[in-house]
This record gives sequence, C-alpha cells and structure tokens, in this order.
Amino acid sequence: MNAKFSFWSLFRRRPAVASPPSRLLSHARFIRTDVVGKGDLWLCSPLCRLGRLPDNDLAFDNDSVSSRHAEVYHLPDGTFRICDLRSTNGTWVNGERVHGHILKNGDVVELGEVRLHFRVSEESGSGV
Repeated sequence: MNAKFSFWSLFRRRPAVASPPSRLLSHARFIRTDVVGKGDLWLCSPLCRLGRLPDNDLAFDNDSVSSRHAEVYHLPDGTFRICDLRSTNGTWVNGERVHGHILKNGDVVELGEVRLHFRVSEESGSGV
C-alpha cells in the first residue's frame, strides 16, 4: 500500500471542550502554555509535522521555530515519538535536547520559545 502522509493533519480545537472529537485516531494532545488561549491541539493522524510554515500540520508563528522543526509519530504499539528535523534551536523534552524521544503523559516539549505539554489518555476517557 502506498501511504501518503500529506493529507493527515492535526485537528485544531479551541479551548474549553470537555472531550475530544470522536474522529480522533488517538486521545493525545498538546496543550500550548507559552501563549494564553491557544487551546488543545489534538493529534488526528499517525504523522504530524510541526514547524513555522503554514503547511505544517501544527504551525507556530514564532521565529524561534524552524520552518520544518519536528515530527510526531503515533507508533503501532500506541506510543508517540517526537523526532527533531535538524532544527536550529532544537527540540527539547523535559529540559533535555532530543533528536528522537518517546513521549509520555505530562512531558513538556519545547520548540524554540514554544512550550507544549503532552497529554494522552485512555480511549475509555479515564485519563487526563
């Protein structure tokens, strides 16, 4: 099967919605904490690209973020892996610079000046 990743994207949801949309592939999200009012950024696909350019799945209007900064993969075993794409300011998880890292619930991810908290919960809704 020839998979094309260009059609996958993040579902950008605005603040204060209690439960994720039912069409999500996972119950994982980033919460942006460096800017007020950005809301939850739900992961809807097995590959999500992060960066400054608007054609990224998750785009940040911040000069400290590289054009193509990082990618997040939802792996078949249910884990999530973030991979730095040789960004200028690096990808940091819990204060350590990483090139590839398995994300855990509660991890703090920094892309330049952008700070994101990773949250994942069980599909039954019993998590975060």
